[in-house]
Amino acid sequence: MSSSYPQNPFPTLSYSKSETESYLRRLLLPDSLLSSPPTLFLLTSLYHAQNEQIPKDTTPLHVSSWSVPDETPITLSSGLGSMPVGKDAIGRIVRGQAGAFCFGTNASFASFLRWWGYQVSEVAARCYLGRRTGEDPTVHPDGWHWGTVTHIVLIVDWPGSDARYLVDAGWGPWGQTLPIKLEHHVPSQGINSYEAFEMRNEELPLSSWMPKPIDNVKGWTLYRYITPPGVKITFPITSDTPGHWSPHLHFLPISIPSLDLALYSHFSATHELAHFTAFWLVSHQLPGTGGARRSIMFKDIEGDKKRMAKVFTTGGEDGRASKEGRDVAWVEMKMGPMKEFLKGEFGFNFDALDLLT
Repeated sequence: MSSSYPQNPFPTLSYSKSETESYLRRLLLPDSLLSSPPTLFLLTSLYHAQNEQIPKDTTPLHVSSWSVPDETPITLSSGLGSMPVGKDAIGRIVRGQAGAFCFGTNASFASFLRWWGYQVSEVAARCYLGRRTGEDPTVHPDGWHWGTVTHIVLIVDWPGSDARYLVDAGWGPWGQTLPIKLEHHVPSQGINSYEAFEMRNEELPLSSWMPKPIDNVKGWTLYRYITPPGVKITFPITSDTPGHWSPHLHFLPISIPSLDLALYSHFSATHELAHFTAFWLVSHQLPGTGGARRSIMFKDIEGDKKRMAKVFTTGGEDGRASKEGRDVAWVEMKMGPMKEFLKGEFGFNFDALDLLT
């Protein structure tokens, strides 16, 4: 057996005190929190700060070095292999003042939480393909069309907690904004009047015309309630409430070993079918907005010679449940303009990022 294979495939990785202190400062939180006991309040506070300060960030898939002339075009998929995985993403997050995608941000946040004694299980998740448009799979012609396992989420509890909670620090636009209790069919309010979430303990939902797996077990499906634009959600949510439940992701509560984390990351980041290599996305939650997110996104379109990345804001209280982006701006997909934007909006430290590669 190769010596590189870990003796313990299920390590419980956590940051040292100094690493945790540096991570807290990155979240703009005081060192005094180090002595706090693990509670739902603390978890929620850390999670809010994580979503606001650490962006969902696919740039390492497309840029291997920022030290090139400003006029250099940014070519998608040209930085494959540069995305950090697991707790090692702390260098990019803390020193580089940047982010990563879920296999870096969620794994790093898990290592961060363990300092306080939180028990964190990293589990693989399957994403619903109609989540961005909030489709209703019961009426949409594609039905329950699920993607591959290209995401991880965290299940968190602690000594004395009343339940286990779902936390996702690596989603981006339209993701959850609060820890959500693993409780079947109990809707919970998000952080604004237009969002609600619900967990369901069920087998992977499929349409009646879809082939069923021979073997199956119950997992958890996260749903988001989709209302017409401008319509606030009132509780309780009933069949008369305007809108519908749209699935977000589904997972089995089975901790994944460290090598599997690398395998899932490879399929998402460096495999020829990798989804994330096809687009540029950096996104973070805006403080004091009820969960609004500011994002920059780009995807190559045949015949598009301008190659401008779209900057936009979605969600939050001011979004009023609209799926349309607002406060739109554009950034040219060249090194100079992009560096200026990412430093100004997200605080990227490009000198440190190049030292990490």
